[in-house]
Amino acid sequence: RAEQQRNEALLNVEELTRAFKKYKEKITEKLEKVKAEEVALGKDLINCEKEKEKMNEKCVSYRKDLDILEEQLRQLKEENHSTKEEIKTLEAKNTEMVSMLTRSDQKIVELESELSEKETVLKEKNALISENTELRALTAQQHNRLKLCHQEIEDLREELNILETIIQLSLGTSEEFKWHRFKHQLSSSSTKEALSESCGESNKPLIADLSIKLAMEEAEIQKPCANLTYCTGAEHLSNDNEGQEYSRLCDLETEPVKFIGSQGERTCQQLELISKQFEKERQRFRKEIEELRTKLTKADDENSSLKTSMAQRASQFQIIQEDLLKKASKTSSLEKEV
Repeated sequence: RAEQQRNEALLNVEELTRAFKKYKEKITEKLEKVKAEEVALGKDLINCEKEKEKMNEKCVSYRKDLDILEEQLRQLKEENHSTKEEIKTLEAKNTEMVSMLTRSDQKIVELESELSEKETVLKEKNALISENTELRALTAQQHNRLKLCHQEIEDLREELNILETIIQLSLGTSEEFKWHRFKHQLSSSSTKEALSESCGESNKPLIADLSIKLAMEEAEIQKPCANLTYCTGAEHLSNDNEGQEYSRLCDLETEPVKFIGSQGERTCQQLELISKQFEKERQRFRKEIEELRTKLTKADDENSSLKTSMAQRASQFQIIQEDLLKKASKTSSLEKEV
């Protein structure tokens, strides 16, 4: 019985040793697994620490970038404020330019109306110049006619003197030789032959007829002289009236022109001076209009360039805001992970 118990005890010991060996093997396997896991965890921990350091560095760099972006945002806000002020000033300038443009348009309309009025006046002056040339031609004709009349008067006076000498010679009885000599001198002209036949008492009515003819010729001479003075007087009055009109339009100081022989030439010179002054005024008005138009185009170009620059700055500001929002979301997610 004791052996049986001893055998049972030995069997129990063997079973226990076997179970212990199995348990020991299991525990050694578990220990090896735990050691391997511990090594892996150590490596993972080292990697995590490295990643943590990297993340901290990234956080520092992101914070620096965030500070830089905040500074840029502040600068952009300041620039935006300054650009808004510039926009306000430019809008004020634009309103001023628009008012200036309206004033310039009104001035252009006034200048164009004044130019049309001056063109009509210039046409009238050209018509007056043509009329003046006609008057000059008429005066030249009247001067020629006057010369012819003077020549006829001189001829008649010579004939009258010859007749008087003939009468004196015919009345003198002791001067027959002189009478024949004068008769020989007068034989060249037809008038002298006619007068030599009517000697003596018939010479007196002939002298009366010649004196009447002379008076008629002088009356005819007085007529063209009166016409000439009338024409030049009318011309003088028209020039005075037109001079007063042009003194209002062209600011020319014209003195009243006195009647002289060269009245037509002076009138033409005055009209030419007036037309030249009118051309100068028209060119000056055109230059002012061109300058106003160039200023207007420059102002429009400046406004368009400022609008484009403002649009570009607004787009840049929006892009920077989007970048800041993205970086802020990234930094918040990284902080959560850390």
